[in-house]
Amino acid sequence: MHIVPQRRRTDPNESIPLSQAPCNLNHDVRTALQAKLRGVLASTGREIIENPDSKSSLPDYVYAFLTDETNLVDVSVELVHLLRSSQSGVNSAGLLLVADARLSGKRSLLIVKLEQETGMQAVETVVNGLRTFDVKYLADLLLTEKSKIHKVALFSEDGISEERIEGWAADRQLSGKMAAFFLERFLGCRQKNEPREITRRFHDATTEWINSYIADPDTRINYLLATLAELQSPMRFLNPVTFAQQHLDIAHRDAFIEHLQASNIPCRTFDKDTELLDNRLKNMRVGFANGAFIVAPVDAGDDHNNMTLEDRGDGTTSVTITGTVTTTTAYAPPGGGRRSQRQSKSQDTSQGVVDGDIPMQG
Repeated sequence: MHIVPQRRRTDPNESIPLSQAPCNLNHDVRTALQAKLRGVLASTGREIIENPDSKSSLPDYVYAFLTDETNLVDVSVELVHLLRSSQSGVNSAGLLLVADARLSGKRSLLIVKLEQETGMQAVETVVNGLRTFDVKYLADLLLTEKSKIHKVALFSEDGISEERIEGWAADRQLSGKMAAFFLERFLGCRQKNEPREITRRFHDATTEWINSYIADPDTRINYLLATLAELQSPMRFLNPVTFAQQHLDIAHRDAFIEHLQASNIPCRTFDKDTELLDNRLKNMRVGFANGAFIVAPVDAGDDHNNMTLEDRGDGTTSVTITGTVTTTTAYAPPGGGRRSQRQSKSQDTSQGVVDGDIPMQG
């Protein structure tokens, strides 16, 4: 463990107090530390992968440690200097904890930047036969109930190769996202799942599952509306397991998660970015095997006074739309000559979703 002072431009070469031997953790300390860090990585951890364009030497240090080319103390000294050079004057001081850890039984390197706290301790004592308290000022408290773990990175030997390293990182100061100095300049990595792309893939895989697995038309509509609402919510991240627990019937959750895993969608929290989906989240399209379809705003589709679906029990669905007729026009779908191709796709309900369609029997 090393103290990392705030980097000041007026004194960039300030010496850093360095540990010269590993510190020993008793059972209680190790248990408390494990619990706290597991919670941090579970709630805000993101998969990261080495960025080949980065100039950071951290991936080399991680590789050297996990392949027994260097020891813990030596690698920790290199990392504290690297962290100091990666920071600017606005980054707060703290402590750098570098630990030899285990992840699923595999050797791992844990890197934690945390806040050093101060406090008071009152110890009961007796002076001149009278009970009183001896108050001491403690300047080196660590991991109190309210202490702040700023940043965490974890690399396992399962995630290293000659070409690259992979691991996990969390930045508690930015609620899921990671500071550029930490992720890029210090770790030399990038997020493995680019937020815009993984958000688009989650949308596509979810709507595909709805159409291929869910037979009841009303349930299909409800699940699609829940998906669109989740993607449009102000939350900056999305957890597929939490989504399933909140919006899907218990009998459907396992099948949904299995479908996401088969589609290479991570079933853990990821940062949400709907830039590639903005035009597809405003309306819901319901397609029928006879070529008819309905396009409705998501808000209107959620209002059962405007549109209702009824299963007629013979494989067909009756749709009732209540509202004021404003216009009637002839219709030509975008693309002109591709109309027949789109209709043929909508007739095959086993093909899943096409641009958010919910195919049904008509």
